[in-house]
Amino acid sequence: MVVVLRGKSDQATVLNASNLNNLESSYYTRLNNTIWQDPLTDPSQWHVGYSQPNMTSRISATGALHLNATIVSESYPQAVNLYRSVNFSLAQNPVLLISLQASLGIHYGMRIAGQDSSGNPFQAWSESSYLQHRSGLGHRENFTISAAVEAYKVNGVFSAAGASITSLQFYIEATAGQTGQFILSVYMVTVVSPNQYAFDSANQVLGSMDGIALALNSTNGLGYTDNNFAQGYVDYYVKGTPDLVYTIYYMHGLTVVGQGYDYSASSLTYNVATFSASNIRNYPPFLTGNNTLSIILAPSRGSFLSFQLAGFSVRYLSQAPLTTTPTDIDPSTILAYYFLFLFVTPVAIVILVARLFVNENRQAS
Repeated sequence: MVVVLRGKSDQATVLNASNLNNLESSYYTRLNNTIWQDPLTDPSQWHVGYSQPNMTSRISATGALHLNATIVSESYPQAVNLYRSVNFSLAQNPVLLISLQASLGIHYGMRIAGQDSSGNPFQAWSESSYLQHRSGLGHRENFTISAAVEAYKVNGVFSAAGASITSLQFYIEATAGQTGQFILSVYMVTVVSPNQYAFDSANQVLGSMDGIALALNSTNGLGYTDNNFAQGYVDYYVKGTPDLVYTIYYMHGLTVVGQGYDYSASSLTYNVATFSASNIRNYPPFLTGNNTLSIILAPSRGSFLSFQLAGFSVRYLSQAPLTTTPTDIDPSTILAYYFLFLFVTPVAIVILVARLFVNENRQAS
């Protein structure tokens, strides 16, 4: 670990880890351990619910689940729900792999719910989630959903041992005045648990990877906290599937300390990705170990095909960096300053210079 102390500045760097020797381990994840799968051949496992009693629909399941709903125009929104009971433990870190297609023009969503070890229900979805109120595209879409992460987003804590997911729901919804026949087709519902595979980050690793984790070998003898983290970067060579989109996260256990931007890499690419506390937007789709500092490369779409680490750096300051957004300035105030310096100031200078010439002429006469 490299420790740098720079004078007596209020914002001195108290920690700057930037050596590959500071890397404790590296592994990639694969979503290849199936916990449960619905063959989608038995429609009796699924139930239909309506927001209004006058709605009609039918379902079929022949290797794919199809919900066909007829919606009559009304002055209020309408929805058709398709749901079933499930039972898998959150302790297995379950990840749902879902493939579906919704008719163009309709909205749809997915909702997960469960219960804790005492039987108390909890939700693993929220209205603001990207999984809610989506626009149907008329073509197949694939989703990778961590049940534990979705539950954490809603409840603010990771569920204790004994918690399980007990309900899975899909829905389509129509806006007020919308009418027509709409179809939601579900092609895959599979629950998997991620497997971890260690690799030497100094050498290129090849193969399908659903996430990459770089665990730092850190010691904290200086008493810095997550709030002292300022910024970091990681540089690497990467290649992925044509649809790969991924994000960089900096984690301390289960806490997101920093985040980078979205990247793609359908061909072999050298990239330098930065991450900071001020850029945190969401949570990675898979979990890391407790009390471990890790740099995570997490796809939101697609997967990695090759990876090789070149270097990284993380920097902590003696005081927490400012991450707040500057106060908005009233445009009229800016305009007033503009006129002041553009017109008033030059006029004042001209008047002052004219007076000086008048005084000199008077003295001369």
